[in-house]
Parts: sequence; structure tokens; C-alpha cells
Amino acid sequence: MPFCNADAINYFVEKARDCSTTNSYEARAWLLTASSIAPTNFQIQLEAYALEKRLGNAVGAANHFISLFSKFLNCLDEEIAELGNSVRNHHMNKGTKETPEQLFLLQVFSALPKDIQMEVLMQRSEHTAIIYEKCQFMLLLVKLYPDTVDAKGVGADLLYNVLGCESDVFSTFRNLLVVELVPAVLQLSKNLAPSKRLITLLNQCIEYYTIVPDPLLVGRSEDFIELTAKRWDGLFGIVDQIGIILSWKISPFFSIATQNSSGTAESMYHSLSLAFQHKSHYSTNELAYVSVVLFLRCLVTADQLASYSSSNFGGPSKLTLVEVFYPQPRCQPSSDLPAPIVTTVSQNYSVSSVQASINSYFITAVKLWQIITFNGNRIEREVRTILLSMKSLHLETWPAFQKFLIDFRIYTGQYNSSDIPLIENPLKLASLLCSMSNFKGAAAAALNAIETIGQREGTNFGENSENGKSGLAGSADREDLSFFNYQMHGKDKRDYSVQKRFHFISEDRFEIIYYAANILIRCLHETLDSAIDEYCTGHLLTLLQLEWPSHAAEMVMDHIMADIRKRGSFCYFPNFADFVIEPDFLETFMFLANQESKTVALELFGPGIAASGIGHQILIHFEDNRIVSFKEKLWL
Repeated sequence: MPFCNADAINYFVEKARDCSTTNSYEARAWLLTASSIAPTNFQIQLEAYALEKRLGNAVGAANHFISLFSKFLNCLDEEIAELGNSVRNHHMNKGTKETPEQLFLLQVFSALPKDIQMEVLMQRSEHTAIIYEKCQFMLLLVKLYPDTVDAKGVGADLLYNVLGCESDVFSTFRNLLVVELVPAVLQLSKNLAPSKRLITLLNQCIEYYTIVPDPLLVGRSEDFIELTAKRWDGLFGIVDQIGIILSWKISPFFSIATQNSSGTAESMYHSLSLAFQHKSHYSTNELAYVSVVLFLRCLVTADQLASYSSSNFGGPSKLTLVEVFYPQPRCQPSSDLPAPIVTTVSQNYSVSSVQASINSYFITAVKLWQIITFNGNRIEREVRTILLSMKSLHLETWPAFQKFLIDFRIYTGQYNSSDIPLIENPLKLASLLCSMSNFKGAAAAALNAIETIGQREGTNFGENSENGKSGLAGSADREDLSFFNYQMHGKDKRDYSVQKRFHFISEDRFEIIYYAANILIRCLHETLDSAIDEYCTGHLLTLLQLEWPSHAAEMVMDHIMADIRKRGSFCYFPNFADFVIEPDFLETFMFLANQESKTVALELFGPGIAASGIGHQILIHFEDNRIVSFKEKLWL
């Protein structure tokens, strides 16, 4: 009987299978005999491995697998796959219930020597077609065998093997690669050789942290800043470690900046600005990458804070950057220094205290973009090259970046007419047009913003949706909404200094109305001297009551009265009786009627009323309104 042919081998295998359910020793004897006759036969040794698995003998199965692995590696795809998958499910899929078979295979894997365990995982990683699984097996190698991975220097191979795997930035693979695998390998493998592929890897990491929102931040408010900072610290660590590998002189920039200061974005900006002052010591590439990462951190955080909806912070809380306008002093300051810039954030109840930190992130982003664009074409070109290389970012159409560029130009005064079609928000449009001295367009945009409130809330213009009253009822106690208020600009009008103020305005209806009034006051005031219609003066007088009392409003009032005296007349009938009810204003016009009636003709309560009659009408008007706030009655 020829024992070396296939029929003989099949005979021994079948006999072993028949006996395995009744007598395990006899089954083993049949396979041992077959193995001694045909020691290099794969079928016999595979059956011996399968027999020990059926008998539940993890150690025996492991011993047979070792033999198979050393002789028939190319024939073990299925066996390697089931062993590798059992380890992956156990370590990477926490919370998933494992089957008895998976638990047994895990015991078999544990009984293997460490070098074979590593080889099994590496083989499984190489042969899987699913890139997420490939990344999981690589991460297992780093976590389970850190010393061996470091000693053998295979860390770079683990990273570079997945670089060719195209994946969407929002995929689970990219998350696992950036958040877990890359930091683990970089921390473990201190002696990675410099490679251009590390730049590709760095770009993937930056792209992920910039675009993909952290699910842990959804619905968080009070600890939003802390969680955001912790998340970006992960990217900072990656940049520092890759920079060290690439011999960047500036690295580890983020680690040093955090140790030497509070670790805030503003303090990091100061550290970077010092590096720019000595930019000859650093390569353009390393300065550009550090600038990109810090700029994107500030840009993204500011955009998140500005765009958070009511589901996050419990109220209408979108913030929009606008410029606040103050009356220009009649005597311009002699200093050639630019006006100081003040940036504020809405104090409205609907704005979270966390959102107030948008100020520092936005200003830091502006400063960073300034040093990027103002420090020579090489840095700017390199930064743009880096940003454009991140395909998923779509820089030219990325809403957060395009919105920032508009805000940047408005904030730094570099705006032009080409920005007008890019602005959809009527408040921002009114702000820009007013800055460009297009007062007619600014006034129209401001009125459009107020009209939009009614359309959005389903109410008529001027109607309070809470109590059904008309005008600004309910806002009388909201002095914080004033844009001329003394807290913001408390200088004596005799020592009035020029300043520029930018404000992150909320979507609160009253704050929008107050800001629209600020725009209209500026438009009417700037055109007061050239106005041919006295109603321009009257409307300005009416709106000015919203900002009274304040030193800035006093300046405008002085201008109004000077204009009336210059004209020699003032007619605001019939609107005066309905809208002008501020006691200080009424007192001023009473004095004007009684003391200057010969030089100034007033028509406030109807034609033909003498000066003494006007004074009497003002007294009656004051008595009718003395217990009613002008802000409750005023209808813009």
C-alpha cells in the first residue's frame, strides 16, 4: 500500500476525524502515524491543528500552529485571519460580546511566542483589504508589543504602509490613524528616519483636526474651551514630534511655548512672532507649518464659538462681527498714530459666557494672518501651498476661511467694493457700506436687517412677540445694548478720543435694532450738513434718544442744535409729538422756543403756533410722557 499518495493521506485524515468524537488519543495516533510517514504534508499538519481546536486544547493547537507557520506560511490565510480577528475584536471592539470560539482563539494566540504573535498581526494587516482593519492591526502591534516594535524599528513601516490608502477625512480610518496610531508610533519610535512621507502624514493630521468636529464637544458649553484645547494639544504634539524627526530648529515649538507661558493661543502667537523676528534661523517650511497649525486652531475655534446654535448654548447665539460707529470729533487729533481698536462681544443673555472667548481667538487669528501675509512672499506662498495641499479642506470655498477673510479685511480696513457681493448678512453689509461712506446703501441694509427680524419671527416690524406691544417695549432696562454707553466710551466730550470699535453682535432682536440705529445715526449725522430736508435732522434726533445719555450722543446733539440755529428754522410736525419724548431734548427745545424764537422758527406741534404756545405744548407733552420710557414708545 503506497502511503505517500493522496488516497493514503485522506485515509489517515478520515480515520482521525472519525475517532475524534469518541477517542481523542486514537485520533491523535492516526495523525501522528501519518505525520511520521509524510512529515512535510500540509493537509496532515493542518488536520492536527484543527483536531486540537475541536478538542478545546489551546496549548496543543498553538504548538501545531507554530509548526504550520514555520513551514506553510503562504497557505494559512484563513487560519491567520481568524486568529488576528479574535485579537482585534477583543482589544479594539470593547463592549462587543465575544463568542466562545473567539475566546478560545484568543487563548491559542496567547500561547504563541511573541515573535509569532507579531507576525500573525502583521500578516493579517497586509492581507486585509479594509483599510480601517489594517490600521487597527497596526495599532495593536504598537500597543501590545511596544518594546519589540521600537527595537526592530518597524514603526515607520507601520505608518508608511497606510499612507497610500486613500480615505475620506471623515472616515473611521482617518480618525484611528490620526488620533491613535500616529501619536502612538511617534511617541514609541524615537529614531524614525526623516522622510518626505512624514509631511504627507502631517498634512493628513492637520486636515483631520481642522475639518472633523469632535463628537465630545457637541452639546458642551461650560467646558467647551478646555475640551477644545485638549483636542488641539494632540495635533500640537504630532507637529512637535514630526518636527524633531525632520530636524526643525523651531521644534518642539508647542511644548516649549506651553511650558514658558499659560499655553493660550495668544501666548503661542507671541512666541511665534519672536521666531518671525529671527526667521533667518529657521527654514521657511517649519515656520509655515507652525503658523498654519496655530492659525487654523484659532480660526476653527472662533468659527465654532460664533456659529454655535441654540441646541448648544440654550438660545439664539450666532455672533457676527460688525463695526460700531461713533461720531467723529469736530477737531481731528493731530497724532498720526492709527486709532486704537477695541473689540467687544455681545453681553446679551442669549450669549454663553464661553462664547465671550471668541474675542481672543479671532484677534489672534487676525494677528497670525498679518504676520503670515506681511513677512515676505515666501512664507505666504508656503502657507497657501500647505493649505491647498489638503484636498478635503477646499480652501477656496471653505466657508470658515472665506468668512474670516472678509472679517479680516473689515477689521484691518483692507476692504473694497468687491467684498460687497460676498456678504449675505444685512448687518455686516450695513457695517461695510457705512465704513465705505456709502450711507444710502448702509441705511437700506440696516432697515433690511430689521425687516428680516419680523420675517424670521413671524411678527410685524416693531411688534414685541412676547407681550404684543409695539415699539421697543421690554428693552427699556437693557442699557447694555447701547453702543454709545458710558461703560464703553466714558471720556469727557471735551477730551474725546478717536477709536475704532468692532463688536460680535448676537441675533437678539433688540440688539439688532440698536445696532441698526447706530448705523442710521452715523448715516444721518454724516449727511446732516448737506441735507436739504429737515426730516433728516428730526429722524436723527429721534434715533439719538436710544443712545442718551452718553458723551458721544451729546456731541451729536450739539451738532444738531448748531445745524438748527444755522438754518434758522426746524420743522418736525407731526412726528415731534409722537417720537421726541426724552426730557433733556424737550428742555432744550423749550429753551430754544422761549429764548431764541426771534432767530429760530420752530414748527413742532403744528403750523401757526407761537413760540410761547410751543413751550406750553412741550410742557404738556412732557407731563404725558414723564412716566413712560422713551424706549418703550419709540418706533423706528
